This record gives sequence, structure tokens and C-alpha cells, in this order.
Amino acid sequence: MIYQSISSKDRSWAALRIAGLLAGILICFAPASFSDGMLVLVADPLAEDTTHFPLVRAAAPAPGASLRDERLGTIQTRVTSKPGLRHEYARHDPFNKDCSLILLTDITAGAWLVFKTSAIPFDKEGGLLRQIDFEEPRWDGADPRVIWGTRDFSILRMNVDSWDVSVVKDFTTDPVIGPILKSEPDLYRITMKDEGEASLDRRYWAFIVQGAQDDYRARYILVWDRTDDKVIGLMKLAETQSRIDWVGMSPKGTWVIVGSDHDNGSPLAGLVMLDRALKRAHPLHYSTGHADVGIDATGREVVVMQNAQTDFIDLIPLDEMTKSIPPGGSYEGTNHVPLLRLFYASDSTAGFNSGVHISCNYAGWCVVSTHIEPGVAEKNWLDRSIVLVRLDPSQPRAYYVAKVHGTCSAYWEETHAAISADGARIVWATNWNQNVGQEKVWLVECPLPKGWQGGPATRSN
Repeated sequence: MIYQSISSKDRSWAALRIAGLLAGILICFAPASFSDGMLVLVADPLAEDTTHFPLVRAAAPAPGASLRDERLGTIQTRVTSKPGLRHEYARHDPFNKDCSLILLTDITAGAWLVFKTSAIPFDKEGGLLRQIDFEEPRWDGADPRVIWGTRDFSILRMNVDSWDVSVVKDFTTDPVIGPILKSEPDLYRITMKDEGEASLDRRYWAFIVQGAQDDYRARYILVWDRTDDKVIGLMKLAETQSRIDWVGMSPKGTWVIVGSDHDNGSPLAGLVMLDRALKRAHPLHYSTGHADVGIDATGREVVVMQNAQTDFIDLIPLDEMTKSIPPGGSYEGTNHVPLLRLFYASDSTAGFNSGVHISCNYAGWCVVSTHIEPGVAEKNWLDRSIVLVRLDPSQPRAYYVAKVHGTCSAYWEETHAAISADGARIVWATNWNQNVGQEKVWLVECPLPKGWQGGPATRSN
């Protein structure tokens, strides 16, 4: 294909745009189809604008009811009934390994709740299994009956059949961390700041140790190896280094990832990866945006992130060959691969008017979802949209999934679409444009067509 012949991991902007235009020309002449296994291909996700599928207004579905978008061939089903009951965030899979259970949060009560998914809506009578009192709860990647979490200075593991909770690690008794906690009594918890995660096998964990002094700033970063029960990395943070948004491990446990403000103290400015010993830091990008860590189509560990310097969503390999793009800089030679253009142009009739979030739970793919504020027009193709993006560095491509019926005027009204780890479904929060600002959201689930990975449909403009 022409597109493949002119694309490469380190392609220049000119080559990138030509590839997108040629792909768009080829797509325009292909017929549309909505059979199982098909999703509609985005003609040119790197363009300022492309084919629109504007929101078609519809009445809010009752709990358990569905709405089909005939244009995209997908279905949205309302899977919770209680207002204020939703999943946590785009980055985290709310489903357990076999999708028989889902972890939701009651945002009014501030409670974590585990529901069965065997009946819809999930929160119907008999659906609730248990309330849990962890911080940062995450399902195990292999065992569907296990959920992990933290409390104070401990890592906890719960079995959802017996509800027995075991302490996997108590850092107050650790020979490295314990003495620090005794000498600095204002330290009060370990945290990934709600966005980071352990390695997929739960061997390697990275945490901030947070203290009450200096406005609850991050005071240390630690890395723990569960197999050897050993703290293998420890970094004390100066006040100038503590403007950290999140920390976590890469999926395979190769790297520690730190997302910081662009003006955080060296060597932790912007998006940075460090070795597990925290001795060697490598900058990946000038600043940190909405992002998720994942695995690309070639099996490499990556970050997919909104790039505020270029207004694209980028595929960023976790590789020491990757270079940061400074403000006004070029993609050439940086290892960054643009995936979607965010055409922020208020003076354009096609200017993008939304915020974005990213979910990389399913290897080789990510979900990009948008949220829009009250009274703001849907102008760009990506406004009020949820799309799937193939994380192929030589030929990235995107597919339409659904339109967003919610409007965002408060944090918990943001869409935060999350894909399940098996790639079978996407969930997101919505208020269906009702009670905007009151966070009376509920959960929508979109099952992806069977075999969707193998046969995209295309639609002419």
C-alpha cells in the first residue's frame, strides 16, 4: 500500500500528512457496511476535520434499555439506574478478568461497590455484592476473584468469594521504609495519585509517599518488588520536585513512569520514565497531559497522551530513543507518532470544542473519549465522540464507536470511556444532557461487534 510505503516510526510531518490524505482518498470510494465484525473507519484522523456523524438527539433510555446508532452499527445500553453510580476513570478497567463483576463508585457516598454483571441494570436488587474500603482498588489481571488496593502504608489483596483481606505488604515494618516513617511522623500514606498502576503481573509497584507538611506534597518515590519483597528504588523529593500528578509502573514492569508539571524540578519535569532503581531518568515529553500506559500493536510498552505542544494525541514509546518535543518543536527524530489531531481553533467552523481522555486497557488499541461543556457547539468530527485507535506505529488508524449524549459541567460528568481488558466492551458515564452540573450521571455500556478487530467497514463522505 502507498500508505505503508511512505510511513515509518520516525516519519516527518509532511510524509504524515500525505499518508493521511491518500488514505482518505482511498476510503472515500469504499462502501459502508454494518455487519458483525465491522466498525466504521475514520477517513483521516490527522486532518483538521473529517467525516461527521453529528449527535442524533434521543430520549434518555430507561435502566436496562438500549439505543442503536444505525450509522455506526453500535448499541448503547444503560447499565446503572441510580444517579451518581459510575466507574472511576478512563485508565482503569472496572471489570474483573472474566467481566462477571464490575467495580463502581457511588460519588455521593464516596463508596467503592462491587456488582455482578449477570443482570442489567447492574444495581438492580441482588446485584450488589460488597462495599470495600480500599484506596485505589484494581482488579487482578489474571484471577477474576481477586482485587488489590491500598490503605495507609499497606498493599491489600481481597478474595471476592470469601471477602477475606490479606496484607500483602506493610511498609511500616519494611527495613528501608519503616525507619523513614518513624522519623517523619507526618507521612501518612502510599499512593499512585489515583492514576498509576502496578505492572500487569503485580510484581512491581511504584508509589509516592505523601506527607501532611508542605501542603500534602509528595515526599518520596519508592519501588517495591513483590517477588523478592524488597524496596529496589527510593528517591527523596525536594519541594521543587514534588509537583507530580501520578506515578506508576509500565505494563511489563520495565519502567517507572512519572507524570509531572513541565516546571517540576529536574530530573522529574514533564513526562519521565526511570529505571526501577530510580537512578536513571529519561524525559519522554516536555509536559504531561491526559494519558494512559499500554502495549502497542508491536508489543512495545507505550504511553498514549494528549500533546499540548502540538494538539495531537501521541503514541510515545517507552524507549530511551524517544525524545521530548519542546514547545514549537517538530516530530522528526523524536519517536513520537501522532494518532489523532485535536484541532483547537475557536475561529474555525470545524474547531474542536471538547476535552479528551484515553484508555489503553486492551493491548494494541486505545479508546479516546470526549466531553463537552454546556452551550458549546459540536463542530469537529471528534466532538461528542468515542473512537478506537489502532496503536500501530507504522499505520495508526481510528474507528468511530459512539456519540456522547452527556454534557459536562462538573468533574464526575466527564465521559471517561474505559475499554475492558478483553476488548469486548466500552463503558462511560453520561447525564444524557439532563441535570447538567449536578453529577447525576449513570453508566452506559457499548458491546463491540464480534470480531471487530479484523474487519473495519468504511463509509464514503
